[in-house]
Amino acid sequence: MPGDWSSHWPRRNCMRSWLWQHRSILYSLGTAVFAFLIYLPTLAPDLTWQANSGDGGELITAAVTLGIPHPPGYPTYILLGKLFSLLPFEPVAYRFHLLSALCAAMAAGLVTSTAQKLKVVSDAQAALSLSTIPGLIFAFSPLVWDQAVVAEVYSLNLLAVAAFLWALLGKWPPFIIGFCLGLSLTTHLTSLFLWPLTLALTPAKKWGTLTIGALTGASPFLLLPALARQGSPVLWGNPNTLAGWWWLVSGQIYQANQFALPFAKLWPRLLIWVGTFAQQLAIFGWPLLLLAGQKVQNGRSLTRRIWWRLLGTAVFYLIYALLYNTEDAIVLTLPALLMFSLCLTPAVYSLKRWGVFLPGTALLLHLLSQNGANIHNIRQQAEQILEPAPPGAILITSGDPDIFSLWYFHHVEGQRPDIILVDDKLFAFDWYRHNLGQQHSTLRALDEDNLTLFEAANKPQHAICQVHFASGPSGKVAIDCLQDSIE
Repeated sequence: MPGDWSSHWPRRNCMRSWLWQHRSILYSLGTAVFAFLIYLPTLAPDLTWQANSGDGGELITAAVTLGIPHPPGYPTYILLGKLFSLLPFEPVAYRFHLLSALCAAMAAGLVTSTAQKLKVVSDAQAALSLSTIPGLIFAFSPLVWDQAVVAEVYSLNLLAVAAFLWALLGKWPPFIIGFCLGLSLTTHLTSLFLWPLTLALTPAKKWGTLTIGALTGASPFLLLPALARQGSPVLWGNPNTLAGWWWLVSGQIYQANQFALPFAKLWPRLLIWVGTFAQQLAIFGWPLLLLAGQKVQNGRSLTRRIWWRLLGTAVFYLIYALLYNTEDAIVLTLPALLMFSLCLTPAVYSLKRWGVFLPGTALLLHLLSQNGANIHNIRQQAEQILEPAPPGAILITSGDPDIFSLWYFHHVEGQRPDIILVDDKLFAFDWYRHNLGQQHSTLRALDEDNLTLFEAANKPQHAICQVHFASGPSGKVAIDCLQDSIE
């Protein structure tokens, strides 16, 4: 009869049937949504240096102006960042923190989906419900969470790595696997470490298709010459020549840091990292890795082979990061945490419902450790530098976080459009001086790496100011200006 609500039963049953058949997607989506909702109130409210995110100002400025940040140029981040920069939230930096949170949450969802593919239990429904635990353990590990709330490339890299592992362990076509691997390279070059795992789990006869997919996935690197012509103030290198392009995408400027940690620094770093890593994987995840190893030894040979290769790849990431000679090298371990989380899957299935306490523990401990303070107060420091600067001054910085932050406030937010920003370390590069000349045609003495000559040549027209941000909560902002009489 008309309006008989019982006529909707077939439609309802069809929907229920579809949801039941695709319930694995719902578990993965639920993991991602839950992680994102937890991240959301903990996002950094403004530009920050917390969690080794001093590059944030540069990355945001490059994305907004379609420029090229430090090698390898991160074209995928730039394009996504440009889209997120159009969101109607203030300040602009917050939009990029949303991007990081979304990427990290989606990575957690893919960890859940990938855990479902590690066939270590016969009960399909139990495998689905328990697969959320590795995803949430990963999401709430402090190092991952810290990167999920600031403007950095690492959350996007985690998403790309998670997508690659999802395709690889889900036995997707080799082209798709290769595409995900190539795309992950555009988010961070350490994704090169995934190649041995890829080749080990892909039949040799399919390596050609795999390589074609990887080259296709890495194609955003081909956009760098076009980005170099957008007139951005952030432009590293000269990708318009083959040599310049390769210098950029291969990260040659940073290769000297690889396996270069001085022996005297190794033991102190080990002590610090042991304390930091003890807090990851919900603390109890580390001993559970041993249980997981025991479980896979008694399980299917394919699962055992995958598990040990995942573990080996994660360990190599750790060794590489440990010996990488920069202060923030610990962020290079993030993909290892993703793989360790997947390796926990057999142990999580053994714990059954008790496993839910692992992500719960990680969540609670991290929330209790938050004080909600931005110890660097980057906006306040920038205002203390920009507001008193003389009209038309040249502000000279000395170091990445300082120049990157001023780039953000000057070029993205439009503060003090009359001043000129110069970094004394970047000044050593001819491509940097060339771009300075393109941005400010009245500047003199840009032909050679001689900052003293540059200051002397431009002092009659501009006040020359040496500026420094405070290095910590107890430090002080410095601005020291010299000015000749301007005719």
